[in-house]
Amino acid sequence: MLGGGAVVKQAGIFGFTYNRENYKFDQGQRWGRFNAGRANEIKRFAMFREDVADLAAVSISKLKIYVPVLTMSLGYVLTVFVEARSGLKFPAPPTFASGLYLQCLGVSFAFMTLSIWLCFHAAMRAQIAMVQLRTRRVRLPIPTQRQLDSARRILSTYEEQSVYDMFRLPFVMPNSGNTPPGSDDDSKAPSKKEADKAGYSKGGLPGVAAKVKGKMKDLKAETGGSKKELAHAARMPGTTAGAPSWIDKEIEAREAFPKASPSTFGVEAPPEPYEHFELVRQAQKDYWCAEAYGRVTFLFGKMHLIQSFAYWLVLHNIAE
Repeated sequence: MLGGGAVVKQAGIFGFTYNRENYKFDQGQRWGRFNAGRANEIKRFAMFREDVADLAAVSISKLKIYVPVLTMSLGYVLTVFVEARSGLKFPAPPTFASGLYLQCLGVSFAFMTLSIWLCFHAAMRAQIAMVQLRTRRVRLPIPTQRQLDSARRILSTYEEQSVYDMFRLPFVMPNSGNTPPGSDDDSKAPSKKEADKAGYSKGGLPGVAAKVKGKMKDLKAETGGSKKELAHAARMPGTTAGAPSWIDKEIEAREAFPKASPSTFGVEAPPEPYEHFELVRQAQKDYWCAEAYGRVTFLFGKMHLIQSFAYWLVLHNIAE
């Protein structure tokens, strides 16, 4: 009896020390993964912010070219109104012809004035949309103090783990948790539904044998009698993939609080198409029409200006 008690004691000490070191290592990995994940997300969102600025700059840069050209064209129209009036030095041409000439100049002036206003409106709306999105919606995911504290684990939290995880012997007792999603063991790990059927899924030795024995027949039916699948379903030591229960708790915390996860999206990847593209698309509805009609009025203004030049040449020849 003394020999058996000493073996149990040594096994308990070994299991406690072994699992405590594993816990320390896993928590270091958790903190490092959080920092690396957040650093990657900050770089990703920095690119998202650049996307917003670039998409808004497409309209702003074009409108910056249109406005100076339109302003110079308005100067030409005013100059022609004053200096190129017909009938100042020569006999006046027919009134209806002068009316057509002056009317084309007036229409050109009106269209180009409207085009300048539309260009200013579209450029300012695009600038406002860019600033609003970059300052309110597309923000860098800088972790808060609460998120940093939740990602950090002190060693005393090892005492909060289950007794099974504290004293589990490697290669003798299977892990109580499931393999984390996205790992190389996904092809081997049973689904969560299958894992819940296993006797070890809740942790703790009491009642394990009875649970496994009572469900062996059901497991055989579900796995088609395959010994390999049956071993995975029953969590056989050394053959079934798994992880300690504190890994399961970490994954559950990510699902419950995705903003506190390393990627800020929980256990999932960022949804596509990315949200900032949709936000920019919605914001563009406020200034795209002004930008488009600014070009249309620019075209009509230039057309009437050229038409007025044609009338002026006709009037000049008549007057001469």
